[in-house]
Amino acid sequence: MEHAKHIIRAILLLVMAVVVFVLVRHFLYPNSFGLHGHYRFDSVAEYASAAPVHGDKGSCAACHEEQAATLTRGKHGSVSCEVCHAPLSTHVQEEARVAPMLVDRSMQLCATCHQKLVARPNGFPQVVLPDHAVEKGAQITNGVCQECHNAHNPSE
Repeated sequence: MEHAKHIIRAILLLVMAVVVFVLVRHFLYPNSFGLHGHYRFDSVAEYASAAPVHGDKGSCAACHEEQAATLTRGKHGSVSCEVCHAPLSTHVQEEARVAPMLVDRSMQLCATCHQKLVARPNGFPQVVLPDHAVEKGAQITNGVCQECHNAHNPSE
């Protein structure tokens, strides 16, 4: 029985740890947590009231009709503007231009979709990008793809 006191102490410590955990959890979890799923339900209204950060093609087309028309005709017609450009809210807020639109002209962005991969379907435009650029006589730099291709309609 002499060693039993160590076991009793360990059990008491474990019970105290569980009690502390339950109490801390009770006071730290918000009341709406778990009300309609495994999340804080009050956050739904908070997110719904936040100003949108992203836009759709229609948001861009309101001011950039020519680029939107070119995009619609081209093979990139199904690609959102914000894939290559920054979120709309960095450019326009409350229907007023606040800053120039950022554009990602990196070869890595083009490689996201066009780097040659065996898993991609046949007929999808794929190239070994460094070889393709050198073959066309271009230096591998940011913007190298746009030297030959219109990003809104690559076939132009």
